[in-house]
Amino acid sequence: MVGIKKAVVVAGVAVGFVVGAAGASGAAGFSGMDKEKWDRVRFGMSRQEVLDIVGPTACAVDNKPATAESTVPTFTCWATGIEEFAPYAHLTFNADGKLYMKSFYRMSLPTAPTMTAAQYNKVAVGMTEEQVRKTVGTNSCVVTDLAQPAFPSTAGATSTLTCWTGKGSGFLAPQAWFSFKDGKVTGKHQRDVVK
Repeated sequence: MVGIKKAVVVAGVAVGFVVGAAGASGAAGFSGMDKEKWDRVRFGMSRQEVLDIVGPTACAVDNKPATAESTVPTFTCWATGIEEFAPYAHLTFNADGKLYMKSFYRMSLPTAPTMTAAQYNKVAVGMTEEQVRKTVGTNSCVVTDLAQPAFPSTAGATSTLTCWTGKGSGFLAPQAWFSFKDGKVTGKHQRDVVK
């Protein structure tokens, strides 16, 4: 039950952010971010280096174009504009202005998800990402966020593996989130996978 509530809150925050942004600045026209660019931005890059990759019109800070001089820690970079449920990425910089965390929403989806409730239940704390993928189906998941909080050290690195069931990968389709630290599962939660 706690997992369901947490997942609903996470999904609600994502929807609220997107809907709120759409209402505030639906005509801002930010676009151009995609998964290939998300993959190319690396930890330790400056704001300018990140903008050189993602493009000058993709990212926003407080509904204004992000610049190398922006002091807000997180850029929100949009794939197709600020619209309800539109794909976007968050790129977050540390106090030294270096990228140390990145996440995305719906910029990449699994090719053929097949995870079942029974498979979800088999995932245990301490498993590696490879073990989780083998357990729930290699085509069921995508890594949706990465962080290296002690950059340049990799100690304490975190990630989230988001997985879908055979019911597809639509916004309201059953989903599970597996949290990792230093390459091992530290927790999991789900929405509508296990009822």
